[in-house]
Amino acid sequence: MKVFVEAYGCTQNYGEARLMREALRGRGHDIVEGEGDADAHVLVTCTVVETTERKMVRRMTELAALEKPLIVAGCMAAAQRDRVLATVPRAKLLPPRKWPQIVDLLDAGTACGDRSAEIESQSFGWHDAIVPIAQGCAGRCTYCITRVARGRVASDPIPAIVSQVRRHVEQGLREIKLTGQDTAAYGLDSGTTLAALLRAVAEIPGDFRVRVGMADPLTVDPICDELVEAYASEKVFKFLHLPVQSGDDGILEAMRREYTVAAFEEIVRIFRRAHPRMMLSTDVIVGFPGETEEQFERTMDLMRRVRPDIVNVTRFSARAGTPAAGMPHPVVGWRTKERSRRLTRLRFEIAREIGEGFVGEEVEVLLTEQGKGTTVLARTPEYRQVVLPGPLPLGNFARVRIEEAHATDLRGRVLGDVSASPSPASPP
Repeated sequence: MKVFVEAYGCTQNYGEARLMREALRGRGHDIVEGEGDADAHVLVTCTVVETTERKMVRRMTELAALEKPLIVAGCMAAAQRDRVLATVPRAKLLPPRKWPQIVDLLDAGTACGDRSAEIESQSFGWHDAIVPIAQGCAGRCTYCITRVARGRVASDPIPAIVSQVRRHVEQGLREIKLTGQDTAAYGLDSGTTLAALLRAVAEIPGDFRVRVGMADPLTVDPICDELVEAYASEKVFKFLHLPVQSGDDGILEAMRREYTVAAFEEIVRIFRRAHPRMMLSTDVIVGFPGETEEQFERTMDLMRRVRPDIVNVTRFSARAGTPAAGMPHPVVGWRTKERSRRLTRLRFEIAREIGEGFVGEEVEVLLTEQGKGTTVLARTPEYRQVVLPGPLPLGNFARVRIEEAHATDLRGRVLGDVSASPSPASPP
């Protein structure tokens, strides 16, 4: 069978889509790049905000019109089953925790069963590896529908993750992305921690780099010192995605985030003390029910104090079935948009100022993906994105000079030859 797999949303969704492709290929199916060439379609959905949900409904309607078997996977398959079946009654549903059942849903048991179940990632043209480490989270956020889909924490065993990473490294992949709804919640169900996992992964031989996915302040706080130490390995990108969501404690309480602004700032301070060049990414929701202008200004002030490299700004979206959907004093749409624009302007100002501090530096980068035209995108040891003139061989290391700074990336040029292994890092 020729199968088209399409994914939307978070890195974890894309990682699970890749695992589905590998499993299907391993059982004899062909993976095609266009829906028109396929005998069956798999749609890995996201439903984090209402606009995304509408997009998913449109997309599954388009695929259903092709009158081929359709599997709807991802978060909508768990959190909004009725909506999916009302849109495409004949669709088969595949919730996130059950993605390995993709093979059975497509009746793959009779197709080329003698083929290996582990297909090399190069056969799909990937230059990185996405490794989901856990499902679910420990939070009780009042606005979040993803928790309904992913549930409580369920972690994969460290040996299984290490084996998967080792396989990717042996195949030549050098960027390893560890993902989860909340990576810092890893091990809460099994008596281990994200730090222990990072130490185990760092012991794998080879030249590779690990990017740790989003980690919630609630679960980072108890393991902060241990996690900072694990980040000391040169194999771990000095990149921290720590979503704060608001700079006001009253809004955080209404969101049921279970930490304070001061606690968030303390985590950032501890990480930066150990890793001064660390890249910080955070998330902010604007227009949460009841948010006043003064409370929003506290978020702006927090951004000015903490100065994140990246701020992912989201306008509040009421999700049916969540406590926040029925909260009083909703913020009108035009005001939410205006706050979003102000925060975005500030975020770009800060990012540009930070980037200008790197102009003139020479740094070691990993060439990670193709950019626009002939350019190549690379990552510094802190995961800062550098745009380089290409072509250049992906998956290799290069010494570059930073020549320009923009709000979303740095621009540079390669010095000398591109190497398959990194040269010794310069002191910070």
